[in-house]
Amino acid sequence: MRAAIFCFFLLLSAPALADTYAFGNRLVVSGDGAGKVMEVAGKPDRIVNLENEQGAVYGERWDYYLGGKTVSIFMVDGIVKKITEAR
Repeated sequence: MRAAIFCFFLLLSAPALADTYAFGNRLVVSGDGAGKVMEVAGKPDRIVNLENEQGAVYGERWDYYLGGKTVSIFMVDGIVKKITEAR
């Protein structure tokens, strides 16, 4: 029983996981604003509008082409919501 209680409180104290990507020695983290992303990563190579099922634009995907991989930063209301990397 003590182990279960300990595990419960351990889970409560764990920090929320955030998407993070390093551009050189600087980081972009989910929750950062568009200005910080531009300062750290520079101008994106491509910007794609994110649309819902009805076609309304609700955000943008900023793509950076970096040496054989694509880093995509998903922006909603000017805030980083998700960061992905694809080869």
